[in-house]
Amino acid sequence: MNKEIRVTQLFDCADVGKTFVTEGQRQGKPWKIIQGPWTRGGTKAAYYRFLLEQASAYPRTQLWHVNMGGRAKWARGRFARPYALTLHGTDIRENYWQEQHHAVIKADVDGAGHVWYATPDNREKAERARADAEYMPIPVDIAELPTWAPAERPRVFFPSRWDASKGGDAWVQTAADVVAALAGMEVDIVGLDWGDRAPEVAAMGVQLLPKMPKAEYLREMSHAHVAVGQIAGILATSELEAMGMGIPTIFADQHAGYSADVATVSVARTDVGDAVRESLSDPPALSRRLDSVTYIRDNHGPAALLPRLEAGYRKVLEAAG
Repeated sequence: MNKEIRVTQLFDCADVGKTFVTEGQRQGKPWKIIQGPWTRGGTKAAYYRFLLEQASAYPRTQLWHVNMGGRAKWARGRFARPYALTLHGTDIRENYWQEQHHAVIKADVDGAGHVWYATPDNREKAERARADAEYMPIPVDIAELPTWAPAERPRVFFPSRWDASKGGDAWVQTAADVVAALAGMEVDIVGLDWGDRAPEVAAMGVQLLPKMPKAEYLREMSHAHVAVGQIAGILATSELEAMGMGIPTIFADQHAGYSADVATVSVARTDVGDAVRESLSDPPALSRRLDSVTYIRDNHGPAALLPRLEAGYRKVLEAAG
């Protein structure tokens, strides 16, 4: 019950499941992942395909690893196995506490053999829902990231979408502050055309790129000189990927759960514009000083996290008897 635990991840969220499975397979572990029908168009055919894949995986699966609260009914249903659960964000930050979602997510949390939460800001709520919930950092596979290749013209990149979950009003105001701080400079300020607040930042002068496949998105981000992280006190996958490429990343109002050596340019939200302007003076030198690539490898690399993941899996199986 150690290296050969047969795990199937159910669903994915920001490639967390995929990254762990890829690393596990790299190390010879019998792991796989099954994506949800909603990632395949949400049709009836996609739903039946999902059920067929789960039925096929069931005989050789010792435990399911469910990504996102609200989805574990598939681990307890006709193909029931012991399961682990990762709470990714909105599920524990908001949905667990809302009357219309509470019963479903509580059943998922209570029924899990082990529970992880993906960002430090959710510690209090995760532990209120499940006292033994454990922080599992979001994994980032540096080997899958493109090489940092700053464009010829200075480029500031906002990796996250424009909506309430990424900071809402404060996120939009930060874009305005960056535009104002760089006024008169020859700089491209770039973000994604994604989220209900996107039109507002476009009107400010932020160049919005259309939604695109992830590999293309990462290539676009690799040409940035500086990345500006979301205004929610956390580093989500996109910010971590920027850091994994070595792009100097501005982190505003970081949550106290992060260590002091987080390898970002950590500032108050109101200072983001100035921090971006100063960071553009010599991004390569700043990147060397921050050494965010090493930080990501040591703290978010899937190889570094796998022992903790497997310890959780052993706990699930031991509890199941």
